[in-house]
Amino acid sequence: MKHKDRRRSHDLSAEEGFGPVSSETAAASAAAGGMGETTATEGYEVSSGKYSGFGEERTAVGTQKCPACGDNLRFDPATGKLKCPSCGTAQDIFAAQSRELGLENLQRIGGDWANQTHVYHCNNCNAEDVMDRREIAHVCPFCGSPNVVEKEEFSAMRPNALLPFAIESKTAAEAARKWAKKRLFAPNDFKKYFKAENMKGAYLPAFTFDTQTFSSYSGMLGEYYYVTRRVNGKTVQERRTRYFPIGGTYNYFFDDLAVNATDAVPEKIMRTLLAYDYQNSVEYNDEFLYGFSALLYKRDGTMCWEDAKENARATLRSLILSQYHYDVVSSFVMNTSFSDVKYRYLLLPMYIGSYRYREKSYSFYVNGRNGKTKGKAPVSPFKVSLAVLAGAAIIALICTLVYFFS
Repeated sequence: MKHKDRRRSHDLSAEEGFGPVSSETAAASAAAGGMGETTATEGYEVSSGKYSGFGEERTAVGTQKCPACGDNLRFDPATGKLKCPSCGTAQDIFAAQSRELGLENLQRIGGDWANQTHVYHCNNCNAEDVMDRREIAHVCPFCGSPNVVEKEEFSAMRPNALLPFAIESKTAAEAARKWAKKRLFAPNDFKKYFKAENMKGAYLPAFTFDTQTFSSYSGMLGEYYYVTRRVNGKTVQERRTRYFPIGGTYNYFFDDLAVNATDAVPEKIMRTLLAYDYQNSVEYNDEFLYGFSALLYKRDGTMCWEDAKENARATLRSLILSQYHYDVVSSFVMNTSFSDVKYRYLLLPMYIGSYRYREKSYSFYVNGRNGKTKGKAPVSPFKVSLAVLAGAAIIALICTLVYFFS
């Protein structure tokens, strides 16, 4: 097969759990104001998170106190504004669209994040949680432990982008309840009495990368074919393999190749939940943290770039091989170069909850933009046993039918 070079924008949302969840452009986002349009998810609507002044170079709101009653303003996901929980007074947040930076700036970005925030360390799960200076942390949002102490000093790169929360905690709680009811092997009493209270909203750190790639490759693939033979008086089909060489070049552009930068949430959970509309991210503004917290990264930008390249190579291998019809890969060698690399270090919204069932703790996670929920639920041994017995009965029935009709 002759290979044709291609240049495409890659969306990892389907394959890797990453990538945009909306096809709307940033220009469309800029045109929408107030609450913005909504997207149906699991039977309810969630705000797409538009803000007054999105895309405009305006000075951010500087107040932290409600001008009407003096209470602390909090970020309200439903309106995309700062809102007073006591009297309802609202203030606009003017957020410029985020910018992608050149890879050469990865270690140069500093900022005064330590002056704007403070950090709490959990002695139970070792998560380090960043909160704005008005907040007092009582429990860890990741494991529910009250054993949290404030760190005197910390050094961390300031994010340059952020995706604000787009759904409220009550909407996230409803998504979690629907998730619990769908656990097929969970005990009935768990699904009946599951509660999603005490959820905490937290921003998780991640890096996204844009890069043009050029790959040269060679290899040997095999395709099965069958020949008919007579063995002991019976006609049988014998499988054989026909090998053929491949080689060529491949051009590909990755857009928003995302890498998780924390280990506080299980990687399997992160990969299935991190489907975000990165094109709607805004420049970092600590006002979006009012009422929420943010997790410090465990893997810095350099480490995440190495992870991104490994993810890109795996994707490129699959894309190249998908051009050919084959059954087995005998050998495959690929050399890839990366150019025009841009990145964002951004914070992604997630609701985190935990619950206890029969003296054991479980956690669940809700994407703060679209309400998608994942977590771990208890398993009923009785239901699992029934499923195993049913599966064995079906296999036995199939074997019996094959025996009698063959």
